[in-house]
Amino acid sequence: MAGGMLVKQAVFLSAKFLNDVNDSTSGGVTVSLPSGAPVPQVSQTIPGDKIVLDDATALALSDTAVGTLFGGIYMYVGTLSTSTASPARGAGAFYRAADIPSALSGLYQVTADGSPTAAIPTFIAGVFINAFTKGNFGWIQLGGICMCLFDTAITGAATVGNPVTVKISPTTAGSFDVSVPLAATLAAAIAAVDTLVGMAIVAPQVSVVSAVLWTRNPFVRI
Repeated sequence: MAGGMLVKQAVFLSAKFLNDVNDSTSGGVTVSLPSGAPVPQVSQTIPGDKIVLDDATALALSDTAVGTLFGGIYMYVGTLSTSTASPARGAGAFYRAADIPSALSGLYQVTADGSPTAAIPTFIAGVFINAFTKGNFGWIQLGGICMCLFDTAITGAATVGNPVTVKISPTTAGSFDVSVPLAATLAAAIAAVDTLVGMAIVAPQVSVVSAVLWTRNPFVRI
């Protein structure tokens, strides 16, 4: 079981910064303490654990050479080793239908591939905050100010405040779109709503990671 919804008091990090974590084993490597040494009050991180950070704490946990983190909700997850795409900073992280049933509720595994398909990328879990190896473990962001990678082409005007969606059938796996116009068909309109994640804080640019106020409900899986 995960450590609980937003109740982690102290989290074991295998790297100095949250956006450097790329664990080959769940929770990273725990170093054994010498006999008689006091045990630190830190609980091992497991997939499904969530933390809430304010801007100052997120900045302190940022490797700024990778990117700056902002206040929001973050979750530790495993990734699918057989995905086509690799986890990349700013790209969407998706659940697979096979990983959601209750029998696998403790798995908390995501994939960098659009799911259930690239044409219907509605199983969005959050955003990768750094690149890490397929099959490894790391942190994704579920809410707050997220840095999202926009596709090589966007549908409409790249304007501050316009809606941001997961790109349908993108050129770059897991990338985002902005200002999708009102759809001509009911099916297309539903698809736009189902892929909505938030609003652009700055004017998005193609193939660039840009700030998005992520308003999509982060509590779809607890």
